[in-house]
Formats: sequence, structure tokens, C-alpha cells
Amino acid sequence: MTWDIVAGIVLLAGFIITIVKTIIPLTNALTRLTERIDSLAEQVDTLDEKKTEAHKRLWSHNENQDAMLQNHERRLHELDGKWYSQ
Repeated sequence: MTWDIVAGIVLLAGFIITIVKTIIPLTNALTRLTERIDSLAEQVDTLDEKKTEAHKRLWSHNENQDAMLQNHERRLHELDGKWYSQ
């Protein structure tokens, strides 16, 4: 074995170690980001469900108030009509 072969093996090993040393942190960072994005997507889905429920409650309450207001207006109209006819 000559020194050129030994130097080539050492350089190749150093190159591989440098590449692996760079790839491992990047892979770990990518994995953490993927987990966080999945968590964020779940939170957004939960928020959408809560928002939908809140809107349903608001519209239900609004419809109840509309019915009460219509009833009140009808009663006022009936009272006004009776008052004017006398």
C-alpha cells in the first residue's frame, strides 16, 4: 500500500464524515419541523370546529331574537290598531 492510497482513504473518510455530520442535524431539524406543522394543523382543525360551533350558537341566538322581535312588533301593531280604532 502506498501513501497515495492511504491519503485517498483518509480524504474519502473525512469527506464522508463531513457530509454525514451536515446531513444528520438537517434531518433532525426537518423532523422537528414536520412534527410542529402536524401539531399546528391539528390545532387549526380544532379551532375551525370550535369556530363552527360558535357560529351555530350565534345564529341560533340571532334567530331566537328575530322571532321575539317579530312577535313584539306584531303585538305592538295589534295594540296600535286597537287604540286607533276606538
